Amino acid sequence: MSAGPAAPGTIRLWPAVLAATGGSVMVGFMPIIARHLYDQGIGAPSMLLWRYAIALPALLLAAAATRLDLAAAYRDGAWRIALVGATLGAGQTLCFWESLKTLDTSIAVLLFYTYPALTLLLDRVLFGRPIRVPAVSCVAIILAGAALITLPGLRHGTLDPTGLAWALPAPLLYVFYLAANSVLLRRHPPLAGALSLYLGMAVSFAAIGAVQGLDLPAGADGWVMLVFIALGPGALTITLFSYSVPLLGPSSYAIIANLELVTVVVVGVTLLGEPVTTERAGGGLLIVLGIVGYGLVRRSDAPRPGPRPASGERVARSTGG
Repeated sequence: MSAGPAAPGTIRLWPAVLAATGGSVMVGFMPIIARHLYDQGIGAPSMLLWRYAIALPALLLAAAATRLDLAAAYRDGAWRIALVGATLGAGQTLCFWESLKTLDTSIAVLLFYTYPALTLLLDRVLFGRPIRVPAVSCVAIILAGAALITLPGLRHGTLDPTGLAWALPAPLLYVFYLAANSVLLRRHPPLAGALSLYLGMAVSFAAIGAVQGLDLPAGADGWVMLVFIALGPGALTITLFSYSVPLLGPSSYAIIANLELVTVVVVGVTLLGEPVTTERAGGGLLIVLGIVGYGLVRRSDAPRPGPRPASGERVARSTGG
């Protein structure tokens, strides 16, 4: 193969892969923490509003430290990213976390993690990328791994109609959220994208809070958990998301994001003392194998989304850069 044009693209993708991996691992802590917050009487809309309300000042501090020109970003169209956050972002987030309140976690997780298969289809329809048989096989392996991990809960879980109504739209909304962001985020620095997405989500959940009221943590441990999910799986993760999605494309990011489920298992075993079962170990191994296999398949696929525009080319710039 030609060493010229291929090498730079390969080098540029490694940071994006690492960013997507790190963000996915952090998000894997969310379901366990959400359960603890639910037990303290904090509903999903309140938990998410606190998450964004705490994360936004941290993101603004980071923007100030890097001298990011947010006004220029919004003049250049970053408001569109905020709109995506307020609609598709808030919708898919609310649907998933509300489903966990009444639907067995295993069932909710398995339904949500059908989205990698949907992203392949959307990648074909929106971006014209070919759907190769090896790629489909890798996604099938990942889905099999997700099914194995959630098998114990599936055996005893009940299909609550309310929880199911919340869970079913979540993966579909998420694939459109990924597709929109893979295009819109290319024009802006990651911090501008992260701030825009969280601002949009915060506005939507503030509106919900104005109607339903805002739940407060029962004690200091609740506040600690809220700060953690706001800064780790929140501010840092959304910045990594804003960097990696436009470089990897929706389907590649969706595949890597399945590491969230592996993290849930690892956290459960190491921190909560849950048993290591054949299903969990085998499911985690299948997910990792599917992700690695998909990465190898993608190396020979059509060109991925290009790098962010060069300096001065319709990009919202930092005043200090």
